[in-house]
Amino acid sequence: MFSDITLFLNDFLNYIKYVIRGAEFLLNSVDKRIGFIIIFIFGTIFGSFVNVLIYRLPLEMDFIFKSSFCPKCENPIKWYHNIPLISYIILKGRCYYCKEKISVQYPIVEFISGLVFGLLYLKFGITWDFFVLALFYIISLPVIFIDFKYQIIPDELTIGGIVIGLILALLRSLLSFQLDSSISLGIFDSLIAIIVNVLIFIIIYYLSFFIYKKEGMGFGDVKLSATIGAFLGVYPSLISFFFSFFFGSILGLVIMIINKLINYKKINLLKKYVFSSGDYLSTISIIYVVKTDIDKKNSVYIAFGPFMILGAWLAIFFTNFILDTFFFTEIGF
Repeated sequence: MFSDITLFLNDFLNYIKYVIRGAEFLLNSVDKRIGFIIIFIFGTIFGSFVNVLIYRLPLEMDFIFKSSFCPKCENPIKWYHNIPLISYIILKGRCYYCKEKISVQYPIVEFISGLVFGLLYLKFGITWDFFVLALFYIISLPVIFIDFKYQIIPDELTIGGIVIGLILALLRSLLSFQLDSSISLGIFDSLIAIIVNVLIFIIIYYLSFFIYKKEGMGFGDVKLSATIGAFLGVYPSLISFFFSFFFGSILGLVIMIINKLINYKKINLLKKYVFSSGDYLSTISIIYVVKTDIDKKNSVYIAFGPFMILGAWLAIFFTNFILDTFFFTEIGF
């Protein structure tokens, strides 16, 4: 029994190896520009699936077996009405059946997906690293849109991402003697990164709760940190978190300055009213309304998930540069 399992696993790993080697041979033997176009097209197809995840996950809809449909009239979409980028242009951004406008998000996501896949191809070629990072992209991009709009990060993306990251890390360990890979992790590295990242974000989660008496960070961010760790490892994760907090702080500072400018104008108007009116009861009421509005604006929630994903992708492309520049070492990114 054990020998049968071992034989099956060996055959399965060899199959993966041959698929990757075959794709690598086909695409890496052609002109880079032609290869980029081919990968770009594949990327837009996966971008169409990313759009499905963005729309359906927050609504808890089936995103695997349920065929595409128009959100307005709910008519099933024919395959030739669902060709990435091209169908949107031909249909002039409207549903074929009800003529309602199709969100511009769909072609934008498809184009970005094709571009990212193309850039990964130019940087890594068709390698194990390419496949790992392409999967990470499919998981990570929906986080940006969903967290920004709904302030939630679905478990299908975080818990599912952790599982996929660990499976890929396990395969990487088993295939280490067969694959040239500089980025994707072994299973041990992936597990260590998950533990370190979760501990860091749990500490931040409870510290912010203790200081501000409310959630300063959602628990979905904690799970997302584990997903990033499962794919990237400890050092790139730490660098990605630095980028996340840096850009998040900048946005928070910008929002705070804008709010202060708006509040300054309101207070000035209020002062003019106080000096020009003898109706003190109305003045007190206006002060209360203004103060309530100010407090409300100052407690605006900023989704942190998009910044974590931005930081992760910056780490993917710049970790080696940062480590080499400041610490005179590299880790293979």
